[in-house]
Amino acid sequence: MQEYCLLAARSVASLFQRPFYLRDILVQCDFIGVGSLPIVVLTGFFTGFVFALQSANSLQRFGSLSFIGELVSLSMVRELGPVLTGLMVAGRNASGIASELGSMMVTEQIDAMRALGTDPLKS
Repeated sequence: MQEYCLLAARSVASLFQRPFYLRDILVQCDFIGVGSLPIVVLTGFFTGFVFALQSANSLQRFGSLSFIGELVSLSMVRELGPVLTGLMVAGRNASGIASELGSMMVTEQIDAMRALGTDPLKS
């Protein structure tokens, strides 16, 4: 736990030190944000479809079948949408970043950065 806290503190502190890698940050934002869009849309579509299918029985009993669209859209936008988006984005990108770091450790790229005097957290 101590190593994780130190790593997190050094990573946050390195954001405010020179040199700034703005282009790399924008590339990563594009990769993480826009790259996750298809899986988020697909998950949201199927979750909304199942939610509409399950709630149709209950709404039909009360004669409110015309409110399915409003019910699904409000529940997806307010409640399920942010949760599903967070889970999908975190799961997709965390696994990709972890596999990239793992392959860099296996091929000793991180050790080479340290040997050349480069901080692996900053670059």
